[in-house]
Amino acid sequence: MRSKRIALVASLACASTACPDETIEPAGLEAPPPVVDESGRVPDLICPGSPGCESAAGDLLAGAAARPITPTIETWTDSNANGVQDGAEPYDDVNGNGAWDGVWLAGFSPGRAAVGVHDDVWSRVIVLKKGDLAIGMVALDLVGFFHDDVVRIRLAAQAAGLDLDQIVVSTTHTHEGPDTMGIWGENPVVSGYDPTYVDEVIVARTVEALKEASDNARPASARLAVTQAPELVNDTRLPEVLDQALTVLQLRDAATGSPLANAVFWGNHPEALGSDNTLITSDYAHFLRDELEVRYPSAVAVFFSGSLGGLSTTIGVTGCPTEEGTETCPQGTWERAEYIGRGAAVAVASALESEDARDLPGDSLELELRRRAFLLTTTNGALALAFWIGVLPRNLFFVETGKPLGEEDLAALTPGNLLDQVVAVQTEVGVIRIGPLAIATVPGELYPELWLVKPDGGSYIERPEGGDFPDASPETPLMALLPGGVVPVVINNANDALGYILPKTQWDQNKPFAYGETESPQYGEQNSLGADTAARISAEFSGMQSAK
Repeated sequence: MRSKRIALVASLACASTACPDETIEPAGLEAPPPVVDESGRVPDLICPGSPGCESAAGDLLAGAAARPITPTIETWTDSNANGVQDGAEPYDDVNGNGAWDGVWLAGFSPGRAAVGVHDDVWSRVIVLKKGDLAIGMVALDLVGFFHDDVVRIRLAAQAAGLDLDQIVVSTTHTHEGPDTMGIWGENPVVSGYDPTYVDEVIVARTVEALKEASDNARPASARLAVTQAPELVNDTRLPEVLDQALTVLQLRDAATGSPLANAVFWGNHPEALGSDNTLITSDYAHFLRDELEVRYPSAVAVFFSGSLGGLSTTIGVTGCPTEEGTETCPQGTWERAEYIGRGAAVAVASALESEDARDLPGDSLELELRRRAFLLTTTNGALALAFWIGVLPRNLFFVETGKPLGEEDLAALTPGNLLDQVVAVQTEVGVIRIGPLAIATVPGELYPELWLVKPDGGSYIERPEGGDFPDASPETPLMALLPGGVVPVVINNANDALGYILPKTQWDQNKPFAYGETESPQYGEQNSLGADTAARISAEFSGMQSAK
């Protein structure tokens, strides 16, 4: 699998650059940057300004579309009730290949095979165009999607003739969809990643949706509203810091005023169903979007996960409370997922209809884009090993040269030198400006302390007693790096899924443990690239913002 993926990146990189048999740019005109260069590296962008997106003048055009990306489930007779098809147990061989093909649910623990579908998981997209600049924004109902597969979507869109300067591919982080990262297969050393499903369903249908949205894009205005729903989200890890903002951008047909899309940004783990569920579902996002599409039937509802780390979650919420405050729909029930989703949608709709919502005429909506790609190393031995052996399917790069590792390079690595900081993964950060709305895109689950700024301009980052790096310098929160006067939102798991991103001063794996823990540290570090990830992301974000 690994050699196939490296070869594919190399061949598609050539297809997206000035290979000998391609059309040559007219003299005096600089060609737009490729999706990836010959080494599989993603170029930086500043739009308007970069070649291919020199201008963002004229009307803002907007379009939206959706495609289901639900995998096919091969059901079976689970006679011993162990949750896995065992040899002689009868199964439905849908693809006729003579083998049971399990779909492994991502989130919680490995070995959770899907037995059916409660509701479809989706690829939902918005396309924005203004002058030479065109941006696609994608939300996939998946737990995460690696940067290499984001590049696959961009290359496939280009091959389909779509002229999009940037495609942001995010995931809602549902814990009840198919494993697209490889972590949650039948067991910890068997990948749950299915490249055929990724290529033929996720990539193909996302490109279909992007094409429909692009073809149907029309002059648009917008309505912007910000509210809160604190009763629907909880923080289960110290320090208690939550981004309570529930933000919605409603794009409207400029001629008729009819809503085209409702883009919702909110930080809350979609895990209301819990680990016992074995049905495919987008969790509370399904009910949130359903409620909005009932209220605004002409608009595609698109949900983007905001700040997720820390942990912003449905766990600990009092579900469906009575007047006396008694919970009636506990964690792990469909009623709870519906309570969270529809509750958030009602809050969004109320905010859109309130006097505080801002109407934004199309001619006032500037469109801007910034993107910076870079290489990140890891100090997490388990993740490094999984990258190396291909359980987590992504390409590795040499830090010093920026070149991808080939098969011989991979063979020369050993478990002992994986963490010598010589190899890295590629990822990226970005910002999209739509009028007053500034959307930061972050490649993992950001702790809110690394995003939010206190009302007095201070930081929420703490130095807990017992932390492993008490003398570390606090990172600059990303919100502080955005221009003043904007409405800030963040999309987590955007263009990558790097796990948790937490402040170095709060990093805690060694005794004595911080925050009063005695037996073990708080969870988070185990699913992180390392203690320096946050500082690097903050630095790259700052450099991107200050670049000319």
